[in-house]
Amino acid sequence: MALVVLFTSVNGTGVRGQDLPKAVVAVLDFGKVMRKSDAAKDISRQIKEFRDSFRDEIQADEIRLRQVETELKRQRSVLSPAVFEKRRQEFRNQVIAAQKRGQGHKRQLDRALKLAMDKIKAVVIPIVKELTENKGFTLVVEKSQVLFANRSLDVTDEVMRELNQKLRTVAVPKPQ
Repeated sequence: MALVVLFTSVNGTGVRGQDLPKAVVAVLDFGKVMRKSDAAKDISRQIKEFRDSFRDEIQADEIRLRQVETELKRQRSVLSPAVFEKRRQEFRNQVIAAQKRGQGHKRQLDRALKLAMDKIKAVVIPIVKELTENKGFTLVVEKSQVLFANRSLDVTDEVMRELNQKLRTVAVPKPQ
């Protein structure tokens, strides 16, 4: 939780209330904007498509590896111990490679999501700045950091409307 604290020096002099400019505060639910705006929904849709594609690839790997494992178990009794051990190690290497591909896909998706969400942030920040200048706010705080605020201070819907007008879609870079 963010708190604003005024400090007074030991001798009693320091910043006095009358010396400070009047604070005009607004509250923004930035998380909501980043989840529910049209652009954010578009990003989620695209990420889901990439994730589904990767899932299909991983499932194909799993099917192939199960077949290799079944064949390896079937051949155990007919292969020499040295040949069996060599094939078992090759199988293990294939499993490790498949796991690494899966982890790589996750990192790629995370990176693509971050790049796309950064595009939304790059539009939201100037919207908030313009709103601050137009309405005379001296402070805009994230809603999650506020214990209590009057609803009239919440500018989330206004920011969301403006964002939806300026940015409806975001091209998510293909995960690579």
